[in-house]
Amino acid sequence: MNDKAPLLQLSGVVKEYPASPQPLRVLRGIDFTLNAGECAAIWGPSGCGKSTLLNVMGTLDAPEAGTARIRGTDTSDMDTAELARVRNQELGFVFQLHHLLPQCTAIENVVIPAMVHEKRDTAQERALALLERVGLGERAHHRPGALSGGERQRVAVARALINEPAVLLADEPTGALNEEAATELADLLAEVQRERAMAIVIVTHARELAERFAPIYALHGGRLERQD
Repeated sequence: MNDKAPLLQLSGVVKEYPASPQPLRVLRGIDFTLNAGECAAIWGPSGCGKSTLLNVMGTLDAPEAGTARIRGTDTSDMDTAELARVRNQELGFVFQLHHLLPQCTAIENVVIPAMVHEKRDTAQERALALLERVGLGERAHHRPGALSGGERQRVAVARALINEPAVLLADEPTGALNEEAATELADLLAEVQRERAMAIVIVTHARELAERFAPIYALHGGRLERQD
């Protein structure tokens, strides 16, 4: 990979799903570039394709046409092992639902992605430091069922950061939270982005959250338009 190339780059990306009488085209020729350390917010109503777009950026979905590149390398040229490495080491994911393992404690959930990382020997120490950073050091040994919705999302943020990704991809991260918890999580994401000089892409239907991570791109009719 070329470290001088854009961190993420989509060119003419088309994504569609099987439907009758013809496929449903969700993304219609998306162009997007994100460099190291940059922010971007993708805004639009529910069902407009924001999650699909984020999944293409995160190599979870492949486009039907166009190219998706990570540090200059076309993801369609990556085999399964290389895609897994990219997701584990280059990308961090935060979803609307935290997807924590209910049988594991907070610290165990944070450690999991690091078990296949070259720095796994220090994973426990780094996980505890991250939980302390997100205000949950004293809750490290609590299971998700004993945590509030906002606390569970904070654990999910710590888990996304454990392998020091170059970019954090957040899909409606405040969508399941009340107003107070949503504000606290938005503050946390903004703070860790600045502290780590990390790139971040947030997709959201909440305009106030999008404005925290400008520039804002509106997704409408399968097309992406920057709003300055």
